[in-house]
Amino acid sequence: MQRNLIRGFLLAISMLLLAAIPVAAQDDTQGWELTSRDGNFIVATDQDVTVAAADSVSGLAIIDGSATIEGSADAVFAVDSDVVISGPSAEVERIFTIGGTLTVEPGASVGDVVFSGTELDETALASAVSGDVTDAGKELVGALGALVAVLLVVLLFVAIGGFIAALALTLLVIAFGTDQVRRAGRVISNDVLKTIVVGILMLFLPSIVFGLLMVTIVGIPLALAFMLLWGVVVFLGQVVVATWIGERILSRGRIAARPYGSAFLGMLILMLLWWTAIVPLLAGIFGTGAVTIAGWRMLRSGGRPPLPPAYGQPYGQPAPYAPPAYAPPPYAPPPPPPPANYPPPGGQPPASWPQG
Repeated sequence: MQRNLIRGFLLAISMLLLAAIPVAAQDDTQGWELTSRDGNFIVATDQDVTVAAADSVSGLAIIDGSATIEGSADAVFAVDSDVVISGPSAEVERIFTIGGTLTVEPGASVGDVVFSGTELDETALASAVSGDVTDAGKELVGALGALVAVLLVVLLFVAIGGFIAALALTLLVIAFGTDQVRRAGRVISNDVLKTIVVGILMLFLPSIVFGLLMVTIVGIPLALAFMLLWGVVVFLGQVVVATWIGERILSRGRIAARPYGSAFLGMLILMLLWWTAIVPLLAGIFGTGAVTIAGWRMLRSGGRPPLPPAYGQPYGQPAPYAPPAYAPPPYAPPPPPPPANYPPPGGQPPASWPQG
């Protein structure tokens, strides 16, 4: 049955391709008929076509017309047409119809029938057809259902793989960049408005730049490189937001050298809420803005990180005083203390003693 369905579709496509050129050249209100030189192939639209009892054709394609087959035909393709297979001498090996009607009179011989949305007498058709009768609409719905089911399973496994990969990459970023992640997290705490504005710009402006670069062939590799860099920035922003959230849930994460638990918990919360529209949008805005601002400040300071928070200060707050001045060595030695019997009675002190 599947083989017959495939054959029918291939027959339909080939006949439509053959009919496309003359159809484009004709007026929509006027039918036409194209017959091969030896009469072995017929393509017609908005016409009444008859294959006489003594005639034999290899293929017949008709669109928005009617066809009466009294002879023999190897393949018949009809769209919105009335097809009648009449007489005991009528023999058709394969029929593919879309819409219209199909009538098989007693005594006619038909091989395989593939139809979709066609009016037909299934009882009379079953007695005349020696091959398979396939409803292409039902077969197509079943095939699409199976395809959708397979795609859903594939998407499920892809989602699980992405879920695990995101958690693993989050822990990897924390292992090698805890200070950078916390520095970007302090931007979210201290500069909320600036983070929102920069995040919105960084989410929407790059798409415009990518589109402009994609216009030229030379700009395509550069656009792809920028897309990759932008994707890394967005993911790092998600890690920053996840760690920022996790450290407010797990207070121990604020003083841990490597807050694996906080980052893992925060990323897990973000991914579980990813189906909502507001959570990924807010995470993208705050995360991208924080990473961009932190990176820009690093570039302005020559790559030197800012001073860490002072001991005993709240998380993310700078030290309230400047660091003490540092005097380079060597230091001047202090003078020796005077002796206990200084000055000696009735005499002059030694020259090595300090003079009063």
